[in-house]
Amino acid sequence: PPGGSAGPPRPFAERRPGPSALDAPSTWRVFTEAMIAPSLVRVLPLLAIVAFSSGCDLTKLTANSTAGLFQRAAPAFEQHWDYDLAADALPGSILQLEGIMRVVPDEEQTVLGAARAYVAYAFGFVEDQAEALEAEGRTEEAAFQRRRAVALYRRARDLAWHRLRLEESDFDEARAESVEDYRAWLEDEFDDAEDAEVLFWAAYAWGSWVNAASPSAPHPDRAYAIATMRHSVALDPAYYGASGSIFLAFVATKAPGSTHERARAAWDVALDRSGRTNLLAQVTMARLHAVDTHDRALFVALLQEVLEAEDVAPSMRLSNQIAKRRAGRY
Repeated sequence: PPGGSAGPPRPFAERRPGPSALDAPSTWRVFTEAMIAPSLVRVLPLLAIVAFSSGCDLTKLTANSTAGLFQRAAPAFEQHWDYDLAADALPGSILQLEGIMRVVPDEEQTVLGAARAYVAYAFGFVEDQAEALEAEGRTEEAAFQRRRAVALYRRARDLAWHRLRLEESDFDEARAESVEDYRAWLEDEFDDAEDAEVLFWAAYAWGSWVNAASPSAPHPDRAYAIATMRHSVALDPAYYGASGSIFLAFVATKAPGSTHERARAAWDVALDRSGRTNLLAQVTMARLHAVDTHDRALFVALLQEVLEAEDVAPSMRLSNQIAKRRAGRY
C-alpha cells in the first residue's frame, strides 16, 4: 500500500480533488463521537473568546475540554429519530471538529470522532442520496454524489490512520509490509478488547474508501482493511452492534472465489451476533446475498422485517432509521 506521512493529516479542504469531486458512510453504520448537543453550539463561541483572549495554552485547554464535551454528547446524536435533522446537523459538527484539530491535532478522541463523523455522513447521507438519484435515473447527479463519498471516505481514512499512528508510531512501517506481516503486527500491538473500537473505525473508513474508489477493480489496500477488521472482531465481536461481522459478511459475499454457502454462513453469524437489532444487517444481506442467490422470498422477508421493526435498539436509533429508509426504497 502507498506510504503516508507520520504527521497529522492535512485539512480536508486542502486535500479534496476539486470542484468536480466535492461540493463545498460498507458500515458504515456509523455514528459518531463527533456529534454535539444543541446547547454546545451556544457554549463554543464563549469558550473561544475566553481562550483566544488569554493565550495559546488556554486555547489548547479549551479545545481539549470541548473535545470531551463532543464525546459525552455523541449518544444524543446516535439515538436521534429524525433523519433530516441529523443530515442538516452533521456537516456543522464535522467542521467544528476540524477546527478543534487545528488547535489540538493529536487529541485521540477528537481524531477518532472526526473519522467516524466523515464515515457517518458519507454512508448515511451522501451515498443514500446517490442511491436515490440512481433509482430516479439521474445518473450525472448520482455520479457527483459518489465522487463526494470517495473524498469524504478518504478524509476519514486519513484521520483513522493518524489515530493509529498516535497509538502505535510504527503503523506506516507495518502497512508497508506484506499482509501476513501486517496481521502479525496487529496481533502483537493490539490485544485488548478496548482496542476493537479504534481498529473497527480504522478498518471501516479504510475499507469504505477502497470500495467507493474501486468498487470492482482490485486494490492493494483492500486486504489490509479486511485484516484490520478481522482483528477488531476477534477482540470484541459485539462491538457497535456486531457491525464488524456485517462488514466481514459483505466481504464473504463479494470476495473472488467465495461461495453462496460461505456467504450465507457469514451472514448468519452477523445476524446472530447483532441479535437482529442492527437492522443494517438485514438490509445489506437482502441487497447482496439474497439478490446474488436469486432468493426473492428471503429478500422480501428481510426487508419486511426491517420495515416492521419497532425501536429495537435505542442506542442505534438513527442507524436503524437509515436501514428503514433503504429497505423502503429497495
